[in-house]
Amino acid sequence: MKKLFSTIIIIAVLLVVFTSGKYIGSNQDEYVCLPCGEDCDKISHKGPGTCSHCNMTLVKSSTINHKNIAPQELCDFISKQGNSNVLLLDVRTVNEFEGKAREKFGRLNNAINIPVQELETRLKELKGWKDKQVVVYCSHSHRSPRASYMLSQNGFKNVTNMLGGMSVWKESVKDKECNKKVFISQ
Repeated sequence: MKKLFSTIIIIAVLLVVFTSGKYIGSNQDEYVCLPCGEDCDKISHKGPGTCSHCNMTLVKSSTINHKNIAPQELCDFISKQGNSNVLLLDVRTVNEFEGKAREKFGRLNNAINIPVQELETRLKELKGWKDKQVVVYCSHSHRSPRASYMLSQNGFKNVTNMLGGMSVWKESVKDKECNKKVFISQ
């Protein structure tokens, strides 16, 4: 009887352990590529390494804390938060931001520009925004996911990446009032 009871206890413990996915030797964290805005961001890997598609470092998926927003949702988001409570961060080059680059996609009104290549060294400029809403964008949403990840890894709690970037703004945002308030053509 004692042996049967011990066997039942062992089986019950093993069931709990195996069904929770927390058994010895398992790799609890899935890895994904450091956000690059490509489809490979959605591919899970079993361990660290490098993404075979974009060559970005693989990071634990649990470390990706930023949200995403579609361009057509941005005006409502800003209205709900209040203009002074949302930082619009453009991580394109200065020439892109100022409309001096070959492709001119426009920019967002009241945005500040810190190119993604400079973001890590300029984080101090944003310290007052660590607990507020930060919406990050670029031209095609390849640089902004990386910048969003960098911000969230450095203590920014409310980071949102704008999907598609400014290259899709005109096709996505049909609300004339929104465009009048938020969009600056170049």
